[in-house]
Amino acid sequence: MITKDKLTETLLNELKEECLIILSLLNQLETLGISETQENEILGELSAHLAHLEIHARETQEQIDS
Repeated sequence: MITKDKLTETLLNELKEECLIILSLLNQLETLGISETQENEILGELSAHLAHLEIHARETQEQIDS
């Protein structure tokens, strides 16, 4: 059985991982000389990860509040 503390720890780790991915994508956008195609690909990935982050943040908040 998963305890509340273990579930919270897991959710926080997933939230942290998603934040690190988003930071990496933002850093890639700042790279000089990237092509428009690369920029569009990064923006697409960023959009998907931001949606995922929102879900993780909501789940984590619900777990903390319970």
